[in-house]
Amino acid sequence: MPVKSIFKILVAHVVLLCVTLAEPLMYQSGNLTIFSDHGDSTLLKNAHQIIQEEKQYYQALFGLTLEKDLEINFYYKPEQAGPQLHAVPYWSAGIARSGSEIHIFGKNRSQWLSTLKHELFHALLGQNDVRIPVWLNEGLAQWHAGQMDWGGFMELGTATARGKLIPLVDLDVVLSFNHKRASLAYGQALDATRFLIKREGASILPYLLKADELGFRERFKVETGEDLIDFEIAWRESLEARFWFFKISQIPVILWAVSPLIVVLAWYLKRRRGKQKLEEWEAQEIDEDEPKYFA
Repeated sequence: MPVKSIFKILVAHVVLLCVTLAEPLMYQSGNLTIFSDHGDSTLLKNAHQIIQEEKQYYQALFGLTLEKDLEINFYYKPEQAGPQLHAVPYWSAGIARSGSEIHIFGKNRSQWLSTLKHELFHALLGQNDVRIPVWLNEGLAQWHAGQMDWGGFMELGTATARGKLIPLVDLDVVLSFNHKRASLAYGQALDATRFLIKREGASILPYLLKADELGFRERFKVETGEDLIDFEIAWRESLEARFWFFKISQIPVILWAVSPLIVVLAWYLKRRRGKQKLEEWEAQEIDEDEPKYFA
């Protein structure tokens, strides 16, 4: 067969393969359906493995199950998803609905599996009718997924220094925030959740993630011994202690201008004090050499 013909056949196979990979792909197993609009079989396989691992983790740590029907969709082209992504914030990378649907569509595809872990936690609470404040819901989802936004950390420190923190109760409407405010909100949610776990231990989580008639506010007080408002005050105080250095950035420009003089003055006073101390020691030694008693 001529080389030219062989080359045409190879090109045709490559084109066919690309077309096949670009076609939508669906995976079904029991109550689980995973869909990709780009035919990424590796993504679906890895997603299925993560879901199985998460189910075991949820059962062991929280005593909760993820067994109801669940549909997970990965979109390389979210604009083709239609009304399913209606009213989703422009800064969002994924969303979970009613414990039955998860849609993942962020531009950073390398973080899709991390986003899946995040959204799976929301689906878990939805399937088990667990109702907790948004700050703890989002905080636990980030904590469990191992997510940390450096930009959110910087905004948290800056907001602490400027007294611009968002009240935790206001995070209930985080989906209406712009990108910058949402970044701060998620940073607060994660930090407040870490603060809670550090104080009480992760063993408190199964008691807080209950679906009963008591209600979260009352249950939180029973388990921690304090009201939510007292918890937030303690958390804010911890932020003040941890982010004290961010306050330096709030010093007026004029103070930065005279700061070298302040450093020189401090050095001079320290040197003078040291010299005085040496003179005191010398006087003390002379005094010790003289007899204490006289005949």
